[in-house]
Amino acid sequence: MPRSENVSTHGIPCEQVLADFHVYLAETKGMRDGTQRIYVRHVREFLNSEFPLGKMLGEELNGRVICRYITEHASRGQIVATKLATTALRSFVRYLMVRGECDAFLINSVPAVCNRKLSRVPTVLSSAQVQAILASFDRSTPLGLRNYAIVLCLARLGLRAGDVVGLTLDDVDWRSGTLRVRGEKSRRPSIMPMPHEVGSAIAAYIQEGRPTTSERRIFVSHARGPEKGKSITSSAIWPVVHRTARNCGIDTIRVGAHTLRHTFASHMLQNGVELKQIADVLGHRSLNATFLYTKVDLRHLSEVAQPWPVVKS
Repeated sequence: MPRSENVSTHGIPCEQVLADFHVYLAETKGMRDGTQRIYVRHVREFLNSEFPLGKMLGEELNGRVICRYITEHASRGQIVATKLATTALRSFVRYLMVRGECDAFLINSVPAVCNRKLSRVPTVLSSAQVQAILASFDRSTPLGLRNYAIVLCLARLGLRAGDVVGLTLDDVDWRSGTLRVRGEKSRRPSIMPMPHEVGSAIAAYIQEGRPTTSERRIFVSHARGPEKGKSITSSAIWPVVHRTARNCGIDTIRVGAHTLRHTFASHMLQNGVELKQIADVLGHRSLNATFLYTKVDLRHLSEVAQPWPVVKS
């Protein structure tokens, strides 16, 4: 169990606590890198909020502090983000319990967030909006070539951001025109047909835009300095999509990488593709996750809509 020798959480620098927690998530819990970063980010925000001097005081960590933080977080109106925050904090408190740094009942102080499955309506773009986003990239620059290929993978294959950044040079079979997707979330690799448009964009980036590097992952950083040529993380994709959408005038909805995945699935359903096939393409283990897209299938919903009753006085 990761623990600094002869040290209590009383007065420990928050960054030291976070470093030990990160090791715990990796070595004891066996979490994937992306999930580790999300948990650590949420716990860092909590510690920075409650311990602004940068040192965690064990005796001040109690249920009242946790509930106050979650309540303030929930007031921002982002249910999914608040749910992630509570999950990360619950894991952090459990970690402290294992270390013997807090009472066992403290885990019950982390409130649950009500976020019922299938309760939300996915954000979906029109075909014209997707095309506008793709057309806005300046493919005369290396960064434009990279970002265009990334967004194409999201829009034409419905991949998650983590699946896109996980693609390697070895995952592309140019002869058969297929792409191996490792499935960061499902942990089930799959072979997908690679549309010519996607293959051409990836090839153009590799040949004309990708920095010289030994990195096997396809999409790498173009930043100056030592980070150039290193693989990027999924957190680097959201700003690319969001910023591009805003530049295209799509500012009435919050557009991110998953918006393009939702759009891809919804358009498949509207074109008559069966739910089971959509679930297989998206890597859903259960059809329940795919049923979400029936909420925006207006054409089929209109066929089952009942006439509005007329009340005669």
